[in-house]
Amino acid sequence: MNAQTPAGSRAADTFLPLSTDVEGTSVGIPANGATWDTTMVSSEGVTRDGNRHHPETTSPIDEYQRPRTLSMAERDIAEELVELVRSHVIGMKGYESEAQRDELVAAFRHATTLPPVTKQSLSELDIQNIISNIKLRHDVNFDKDLSFRPNNEGPRGQQKVRYSDRYWLALEAELHLYTRLFQGTPPFRPSGQVSASVFFQRAQKRVPKVFETIHEVLKSLVPDRDHQRVDEHLDVRMLMQEIERGVCDMVALVEWTARLLKEHCAPMRDEWVDKMVGLMRDGAANNNLKTIVASLQDLVGMLETMKLDVANHQIRNLKPLLIEDTINYEKHYHLDRIVNKRSKINFEAAQRWWAGVIQGLQVQHSSATKDVTRTRLEMFSQAVVSSLFSQDIQQELPDTFYLDTDRLRALKSEVEDLVQFEICFSMFNQLRKGFGHNGAIPNATRDHVRSSLSAIMGESMGHGSQAWIYNSESLSLEIYRQAQVIAGRSPIFDHHNLQATNECLRSLFYSTFTCHASTLEAVLLVQVLDHINKHINSSPTELYNSLVASPPPTSTPFITAPPTIDTLPFYNTPQDRLSDISKRISHIVLLHWRIWAPIAYVQDNASGATTHLPPPPQPAVTPSAPSQSASPPPPAPMCPAPAPEHDVPVVGMMKTGEPPDPGSGYESSVSDQTRLP
Repeated sequence: MNAQTPAGSRAADTFLPLSTDVEGTSVGIPANGATWDTTMVSSEGVTRDGNRHHPETTSPIDEYQRPRTLSMAERDIAEELVELVRSHVIGMKGYESEAQRDELVAAFRHATTLPPVTKQSLSELDIQNIISNIKLRHDVNFDKDLSFRPNNEGPRGQQKVRYSDRYWLALEAELHLYTRLFQGTPPFRPSGQVSASVFFQRAQKRVPKVFETIHEVLKSLVPDRDHQRVDEHLDVRMLMQEIERGVCDMVALVEWTARLLKEHCAPMRDEWVDKMVGLMRDGAANNNLKTIVASLQDLVGMLETMKLDVANHQIRNLKPLLIEDTINYEKHYHLDRIVNKRSKINFEAAQRWWAGVIQGLQVQHSSATKDVTRTRLEMFSQAVVSSLFSQDIQQELPDTFYLDTDRLRALKSEVEDLVQFEICFSMFNQLRKGFGHNGAIPNATRDHVRSSLSAIMGESMGHGSQAWIYNSESLSLEIYRQAQVIAGRSPIFDHHNLQATNECLRSLFYSTFTCHASTLEAVLLVQVLDHINKHINSSPTELYNSLVASPPPTSTPFITAPPTIDTLPFYNTPQDRLSDISKRISHIVLLHWRIWAPIAYVQDNASGATTHLPPPPQPAVTPSAPSQSASPPPPAPMCPAPAPEHDVPVVGMMKTGEPPDPGSGYESSVSDQTRLP
């Protein structure tokens, strides 16, 4: 930012005193936590839209302040303070109704005493925590645009926003209370035997702490040479004394802070800084506490944004080093936790899984002429690919994959959607042939069918087979219509045939999924093994440069390309789509194998030769056996024969890894909430 000095200064003598050593008495309030998504914003998330969630720490939603036992006198004081707030705002703009006043005093009673952003919550973004965050260190390998961002999405994010809103409303209530206690007419006279000073101390729950937070966070952001300036201007005890005497110049304080911020943050933040100063001037001039609180809220928000900017800048600078050191760092990290008995990985289960892989696949690879190391890696790759197509819980991958749980879950959803698309296209083929069209399908028609079905599914994509069943009526209607169009018939419908078509599609979803999945798995495995063999000796940086795609400028379900494999006419038409999936799988496989193979799968014997683990004592279901070994599906039902065109009435419309730890408030655009071992 530039170093412009905001013009004008107006004293704000609206506030009053507080003692900074007085504890708040709110009960059942979430303590402060971070607000970023350490699931960084990555391209490997569940939606593949470039917005992911990063490794996370403690969230304010999960922690609550323990209620302190209050004496009868303390409870009486707390209730009297609440009534002072209620009576003081009667008749004020915004508090004309009883409901509005009830909301204000409820926030004063129960909101957290700490602001939504504190030095502790921001500490997750400190450089030492970034470079020691195993999840971030792993996720950085998979995202071109890895960065921290505020995590306000989903139920947890919405809850965090509600707590934040309640806090700032409580801060406004506290300022109203100060006005009554220190500037009210008639002067405040407590009832009973309690002195006024006790009420003054008990009223000071949040304002001192928000000043402390601004002071601490500013010092963590500016160079050491500016620390003395921060200490002088943000002496919390002095500020509270000025507030008590009605001489605290909040405008001057905010203007000084704005100048300091402009010296150290990006010029793009200047407009936000000027807005904050403008709000404080307006609030002081009009004695509007709501506007004053809005200015403080902007100030705290800017400090958070500055910290995020610094963290993201550090991530960009450190990224090449972090990526290149991935295998070395993670191996040492996991081995250290194993040696010190702090690992939560179930190694026995991982070893049994690998023994099952060998038992199930060694026959297929027994005649291979490749070396043993490459053969094992190919068996491992086949097991991972097979797990993405399996519905069997016994084929789930072991705990060693905990850092890739979200990426693998996203891949599993994508390949399942591709299989469902192929089922839809198979039905389209049956219908168009029933309408008399036996020629080749133009690429434009394929693209149109794909885009139409994608539009119907919308946000339901990635939510499993039930989402396709739920939308089957709309899907079948569109497939029926497109089949008529390609056959050169007018798109008119018979209700009976439409109902039969819908039933046929639903049946195909159940009966032919395994068959279509096996076909796609075979094609995908060939591409994955090709990438594995090509990059078997590549460094982590070379893997990143070759296998991580840059996020597209727009989110499109498919990338159009000429068809090349007749057996997969629908989902293999966009070659870039399958290529992208195969690259992502290969990247996970190569990094995982290099890190975990010597730790959990392949062991060295006394002579130094590498050996496989023995197979389990009892035959087990092969966790990674290829899906083509499954029993063949029942024959697909015949779709309804199309009615003669002149007999079809028009239908007006038809329904168209390890358990996660609580997350922090910041996401790093990769995956959300994955527990560390």
